Amino acid sequence: MNKKTRSIRDKHSRGELAKDILKGLALGGLIVSSFALPNLPQIFHLFGVGSSKERFKVKRSISKLQKKKLVIIYEKDGMDVVEITKEGEKKISKYKLEEMKILRPKKWDGKWRIIIFDIPEKFKKARNALSKKISNMEIYPLQKSVFVCPFSCRDEIDFIGEFFNVRKYIYYIEADKVEKDKTLRDFYNI
Repeated sequence: MNKKTRSIRDKHSRGELAKDILKGLALGGLIVSSFALPNLPQIFHLFGVGSSKERFKVKRSISKLQKKKLVIIYEKDGMDVVEITKEGEKKISKYKLEEMKILRPKKWDGKWRIIIFDIPEKFKKARNALSKKISNMEIYPLQKSVFVCPFSCRDEIDFIGEFFNVRKYIYYIEADKVEKDKTLRDFYNI
């Protein structure tokens, strides 16, 4: 079973199993996003499903995903196939955004990553959401639209900018020195 996928036997709060199934459909190796039915052997294997009760829970969750138009089920070459829809892909992106964190390396490379943005007023909601997400990732807010992090976060910032459709307004700078960095060093304990 993949490390990122919880077992069907684990407790899932309402909607969590469907969320895990949707994410599981998009995981590496299963990124094909199509699975033969009936019995859904790949999905059952992914979640360590054994009993008929567990199979029922998975099938019910897939049915709910289909009703929400996050997956479609169709026939191909005499087999039913489950495929993630565009809406499902958007939902997966949202899950990725919610779970995104900056990884802290064992040793700091001595560089500061400075994220600056100047997003027009007409994109105020996106600007506020971007700022909130960056803050939630524990990137230090130096000013209202200037954030500093000592760890590499370019991919995460690119993803967030693309998600909110404001990437072209974001600047990512790597610097060897930041003036008055004691507060930053204390914040990151470096």
